[in-house]
Amino acid sequence: MTTNTRKPSGYVSLLLLLTGTLLFWMTVPNLGNAARAATANGPRGTFTATRLVCAGHAGHTTCEWSGTFRSTDNTVHSTGVKLYGSGPDTFTAGQTAPAVDVGNPGRVYDPTGTHTWIITVALVILAYTLLAITAYRHLIPRGNRPTPTT
Repeated sequence: MTTNTRKPSGYVSLLLLLTGTLLFWMTVPNLGNAARAATANGPRGTFTATRLVCAGHAGHTTCEWSGTFRSTDNTVHSTGVKLYGSGPDTFTAGQTAPAVDVGNPGRVYDPTGTHTWIITVALVILAYTLLAITAYRHLIPRGNRPTPTT
């Protein structure tokens, strides 16, 4: 039985390491907000729409309503926040809707929760996988790796 003792490519390993680290750096700090947004965990209150904010890029335009949020118990009052998931036809200026402040700066959410956590968790899993592959390539010698059974 021959074993391939060729060293793993340092360039590929560096790319895997940098990509995995960057993904962790971008996603892990947002896990708490993603979990609170998914479960609508935070002060409940009222969002009041004031203006429609649109951003266009690469032939696509995205719009969200910006406005104010006031919690039911009046402990939280935020201005210039956007209601996640609100589109051009969702409100008219001055219209109100129930909302939850989950601690994500500049954004409030629908009290039923969101599915935004899915992409955050998927990116954390991808980051972990890339870092695990890099570790496997460099920490386990090729001759000691388990061989697949058929």
